[in-house]
Amino acid sequence: MGGERPASALELRAGLRRLYSCRATVIAPEVGLSSKVNKREQRRAERKRSSLIWNVIVLGTLGVALVLIAIYIVVTQRPGALPNETVVPDEGKAVIADNAPLPVYRTNPPSSGTHYDTPAPWGSAAAPVSPGNYLNNLARGGVVFLYRCDEQCAERRQQLEAIYAKAPKESQFNTVKILISPHDGLTSPVLALAWGHEMKMQTADEGALLTWYRRFVNYGPSNGP
Repeated sequence: MGGERPASALELRAGLRRLYSCRATVIAPEVGLSSKVNKREQRRAERKRSSLIWNVIVLGTLGVALVLIAIYIVVTQRPGALPNETVVPDEGKAVIADNAPLPVYRTNPPSSGTHYDTPAPWGSAAAPVSPGNYLNNLARGGVVFLYRCDEQCAERRQQLEAIYAKAPKESQFNTVKILISPHDGLTSPVLALAWGHEMKMQTADEGALLTWYRRFVNYGPSNGP
């Protein structure tokens, strides 16, 4: 009887090769497609991470800037007028040679007006400071605390010196711009002066005087150290 001839070994091997080749052809695109998808997802994830990092940096920088601005506003904001504060008419700011004759001021003690070229050293003065000198301190943006030297002279001086020790250095010149001086003829035990302003006080009130300092430091018409 006639029948099909059994396949030879060579034919079997050739058939297996063709089958393997077809399978590889089918699998290869699937592997390549999967690899492309993975790379695309990896790039997408990297972009997300990069975007997140930049968002954190930008928001962090913005937050720090806002905090610094808030601190600056709090530090530099001047307090408002104090209850006993008085505005004194301005008597000018002319500068004359040291020891030259001073004019007769309309206000005694004056808080503005013609003054010497040299200020008094900041801090506590043992002897009364001439208006010609302390007005220069006021013009430079400092404040002056005058006190009456009676039976409580030493106590007032110590209280005012303690306030000076607690006062912060101002930011422009890194200096505590306060001058303390005894003064004859005061109508109140303590008189706080700033350029064109005064405040009569019965005691050396620490809170009020430190507020006065913060309110008027660097306020003068010829601001300087």
